[in-house]
Amino acid sequence: MQRRTTIEIDQDLLSRAKRALGAKTTRATVEEALRRAAEEAEGLQAERAARQRDYLARLSAHVDVDVLVSEEMWG
Repeated sequence: MQRRTTIEIDQDLLSRAKRALGAKTTRATVEEALRRAAEEAEGLQAERAARQRDYLARLSAHVDVDVLVSEEMWG
């Protein structure tokens, strides 16, 4: 879905971004920057989730989960 949006953009920053991204237009620059930001954030989130799953898988080798969830442990 595309939507027209009016924003104020620092022209020096936009010029730098255009050069860095190799984009010819403001629209292409903004879209590429947004795509890269989203992909990076999603990748970091996926990596963090994978590390957490790995940690929890290894944790069971060192912790008795039945004891942790028991009433005696927390009651």
